[in-house]
Amino acid sequence: MEHDYLSEIRDKYDKEIMELLIKRMEAVAELTRRESKGEDNTAYPDAETDYMDEFSYLSNVLNSLDSKCRHMNLPETAGMYDENARLEKSLVKKACYQGLPFSYSESAAKALFGHAELMNKTTFEDVFKAVHEGAADVGIVPFENSTAGYINDVYDLILKYDLFINYTYVKKVDHCLAGIPGAEEEDIKEVHSHPQALAQCRKYIRNSGYTEVAEINTAVAAQKIAEMNIKEAACICSEEAALHYGLKILRHQINQQKLNYTRFAAVSKKKAVEEDHNRISFVFNVSHTTGSLSKVLSIIAYYGCNLYYINSRPNLKNPWEYMFYLDFEGNLAHKQVKCLLSQLWEEVPFMKVLGSFNV
Repeated sequence: MEHDYLSEIRDKYDKEIMELLIKRMEAVAELTRRESKGEDNTAYPDAETDYMDEFSYLSNVLNSLDSKCRHMNLPETAGMYDENARLEKSLVKKACYQGLPFSYSESAAKALFGHAELMNKTTFEDVFKAVHEGAADVGIVPFENSTAGYINDVYDLILKYDLFINYTYVKKVDHCLAGIPGAEEEDIKEVHSHPQALAQCRKYIRNSGYTEVAEINTAVAAQKIAEMNIKEAACICSEEAALHYGLKILRHQINQQKLNYTRFAAVSKKKAVEEDHNRISFVFNVSHTTGSLSKVLSIIAYYGCNLYYINSRPNLKNPWEYMFYLDFEGNLAHKQVKCLLSQLWEEVPFMKVLGSFNV
């Protein structure tokens, strides 16, 4: 009975809000007519106003506010996040990265887990497989560059192998052009490197007239140039990799943005929550209805969470459908964030938290 009474009160208030909306819109319409009168005193056309769209919009707003109020007053959401989950760095015994020794990824792996046994893998997918199958505790992969943007393949693999981002490391990246001993810059015809490195140095490459050749890693490119042993081919890599593979540095710092940084992520099977985490990444899809994406973004705005990044990627399971990847400010242990994600969980067909980390 009490529930029915409260529902009646809510409906009564809704009716009053709608009546006030009509009065307010009529006042705005009258103001518009008066302000738009010309010198000839011709009034603004007094056409009948259809309020259906406005009612629909207001109804959606009220429903969203109701949902927020409900989630904020429910008991703590259970089961979505294990607040006791921790990926203690000291307990990580094996960490793997993509590429060869002296790659940027190896440098990031050492910075994050210098005490652990490091394993190198050929491809990003090999890294994710190793973690998924338990051959490694964590995998270290690049996922964002300040010049070339996000590395979409990594986000696809996080979803495919059901892993989570837990730690990040930012490395300043300075690329050099390296060739075999005896080669000069004017000898070079083609340049080998990872697609991200090529993108970060594209201005220099185009101005020099080089042909780009994609490799799976900058250190792999350095090794290949050493093995090819021809003056016409060079690579883009770190100076450490060039020296390690016996190459000659032909030009230093060829990336167009001198403040060039890459953010690396440590991915694992655990969804860890740490006190200093201040960014959350998740993926979702929406129904094919008008305003469905806007509604998700509105919910995030209602909770006052700052949006950092949003991108769409093809849904690999369903052609011509898309997944949305989004990063926002927050910590998974905070009640407001729990309520936000709980509400989104009810609104979208699919959602997965990819992890949280400190920026």
